[in-house]
Amino acid sequence: MSKSALSSFTLLIFFLSFSLYNNAQNNTDIFESYEEYIDAPREVVYLHLNKSTYVKGENIGFTAYVLDKKEKTPSMLTTNLYVSISDKNNNEIKQKLVKVTNGVASNIIKVDSLFSSGIYNVKAYTNYMRNFNEPNYYTEAIRIIDPEVDTYIENPLVENDIDAQFLPESGHLLHGIVNNVGVVIKDSQGFGLANISGEVVDANDEVISTFKTNELGISKFPLMADIANTYKVNIKYANEDFSFPLGHVVKKNGVVISVKRLKTKLFASIITNKETLNLVKNKRYTLMLHNGDGYEIMDIYFTDNTTVTKSIEYANIPTGTNIITLFNEYDQPIAERLFFNYNGIDTIRSTDIAATRQGDSIAVKLNFKGVDPNQFNNISISALPNETKAYNRHHNILSQTFLQPYLKGAVEYGKYYFENVDEKKRYDLDNLLLTQGWSSFDWNNLFLPEKLPYAFEQGISVKANVNNPDHREDTFILHHFNNNEPRYKKLTDGNTSFIFENIFPDETNKLLISRLKKDDKMVPAQLYLQSVPSKVPYLNLKLKPLEPKSSYKIAERLKVVAPKTQILDEVQQLDEVVVTSKLDEIRIRTQKLSEHRHGQVKVVTESDKLTFLYLEDWLEANRVNVFWAPDTGLAFSIQGSGGSVSGGGGPLVYFNDFPLTSTEFLYKFPLAEVDYVEINRRGIGEGARGGNGVLRIYASYKSMFSNNDKKTSQKFEIPLTFASNKKFYVPKYQYYNDAFFKGYGTIDWKPELSVNSEGNISFKIKEPQVLITLFIEGLANDGSFIVEEKTISLN
Repeated sequence: MSKSALSSFTLLIFFLSFSLYNNAQNNTDIFESYEEYIDAPREVVYLHLNKSTYVKGENIGFTAYVLDKKEKTPSMLTTNLYVSISDKNNNEIKQKLVKVTNGVASNIIKVDSLFSSGIYNVKAYTNYMRNFNEPNYYTEAIRIIDPEVDTYIENPLVENDIDAQFLPESGHLLHGIVNNVGVVIKDSQGFGLANISGEVVDANDEVISTFKTNELGISKFPLMADIANTYKVNIKYANEDFSFPLGHVVKKNGVVISVKRLKTKLFASIITNKETLNLVKNKRYTLMLHNGDGYEIMDIYFTDNTTVTKSIEYANIPTGTNIITLFNEYDQPIAERLFFNYNGIDTIRSTDIAATRQGDSIAVKLNFKGVDPNQFNNISISALPNETKAYNRHHNILSQTFLQPYLKGAVEYGKYYFENVDEKKRYDLDNLLLTQGWSSFDWNNLFLPEKLPYAFEQGISVKANVNNPDHREDTFILHHFNNNEPRYKKLTDGNTSFIFENIFPDETNKLLISRLKKDDKMVPAQLYLQSVPSKVPYLNLKLKPLEPKSSYKIAERLKVVAPKTQILDEVQQLDEVVVTSKLDEIRIRTQKLSEHRHGQVKVVTESDKLTFLYLEDWLEANRVNVFWAPDTGLAFSIQGSGGSVSGGGGPLVYFNDFPLTSTEFLYKFPLAEVDYVEINRRGIGEGARGGNGVLRIYASYKSMFSNNDKKTSQKFEIPLTFASNKKFYVPKYQYYNDAFFKGYGTIDWKPELSVNSEGNISFKIKEPQVLITLFIEGLANDGSFIVEEKTISLN
């Protein structure tokens, strides 16, 4: 048989067409392309949502975990994460840009008047993820209930109809061998049906195989396929009989992959039949084991046996989802099988939980002995009623990290395979993977450009265009906001623009930019700005998420009353009252501002602003002498510095970290516009220049919007900013022990907790009138995962 004839024969067997593989890609070229393709780093993202079903007026709380896909550790490459919610018609309802630090971010989305009752899709992704076809992004459907529309929440009566799929291992049935056939049975709502028994019958209605589905409607059965026979599957469900054709023609020729796990080894068998053996005998096939990172290849030759088996120690197999791909003699992929290696998944569970009453609250302490407090860790906790129906999530951080990105289709209740793992869970997961067919890895699309079109994003970059030639010798100052230090820029090499890179303004900030003239006078910048990114980028969402599974019945209707009075849209705006000491707040802030500083930090208090009208008066009260100097404006002498105005000059003076040569504008400067001042009496850290001390004055953020600033700076609004940190407010309910609250209420949400030196996390929640379940997820020890549920019992 000629090369072209054999190639056509092979393609006919496997019903595959790989038009992208030209002659230049034959032989080892495909493996070189694979190496180049996987060399680019990948990220995966997971959102820990506080619930899956929300009542209008509540907040959707989330903690985002952005991980390096290969290492399964927090990604340090991206700070920009896009989170959006769309309706069933893919209309974007809410979009946010959130800042990721050490691979973690948290925020809230209010379920406000933009929402009505229905199913919505939550998405989270980075710009860089858009370079790849694999579903490394996060997507999950949530349910919104509007009590003004849904006067009661019902368990509806659904149609008794089922969908059955039968999926042979490696994609086709081969004559004359025992084929493994995967089974997926779903109800009319698209969810797997548990404990469904089926009989496989031949053309004579003789039962030749049977099966029973697991909790998620998945099973498998063996079938000795005969090309001269036909097969169907009979199922009885809810007193009705269903019959399905097997749906696959038995092939006379072909090759299949079969996988078995025995103790510590994986056995991968490449199987053909007698009719095919002479056609493939002594032809080189290649078996490739890979997981999107490293890979191993093995040559396969059929001699006199119809089965070639390779064994691999599990200790040598990467943790998580792995892919076995079979290539024919022309290095064309012709069959694929997925399998999972649980070894190496490092999970940590709490060793102790204590809950005690403190007034109207509960103080909770969880101990995680396995978490190293000296390494970064983050734990997020959703506190819900023990009988909740609102936490029907399909994934947790383990299933989203180790499983879903490697599959083409959405996995129902993927977290099931990672809870209390035993032999049954391992068996069930292997059956799931048997039914998946080809992985999300696309052999038809191995090409990546040398420079990927969508870059890692770290903050926002602002390009400032200087249109006036007279300003091109001046210095431009981006004033401080949040915790950002001021930045200074000058044009270089004849450029007419400059860039402020990696800034993180949130929605409460406006950019304030000044221009420092040659005479050291500060005036508005007079710039034209362009920012990147300027909008939320579009994500081509190929993976359709499954809806949260709600309660429904096949033969009866059950209703749970949710009164119309459970309207939370306005009530939830009531802020939680927390009694704190203002003195403590000032002390804590002073300590924070004093870090890495040599001088004494003085925070301007509300009392100071009532006592002193001007900055100079307040400075006098803090042992800084102030004089009027006709040539330079105000002059200062710091008591205790050892210097004086008359003898050797005054202290160095900075305003928002900019060194001042003229202090004229500080005359009668309102104290209400000052945030804090650092008084460095000895000038430590400034060398000889600081011999008379150093004075650093920082304006309050509010002052940046005063009329006085119009004389010294230009205010800019940019189209896209980071979402500001917002407190999660627990809604107020009319009743705290009725069926509605028990099923759909929220007790609390703690998005960012970390262990102390003793391995404990501690928090308080308001004491409810029902039992509490904690849904806990997190990261620790640069590679460990935390996933568990805990029920609180009060001491």
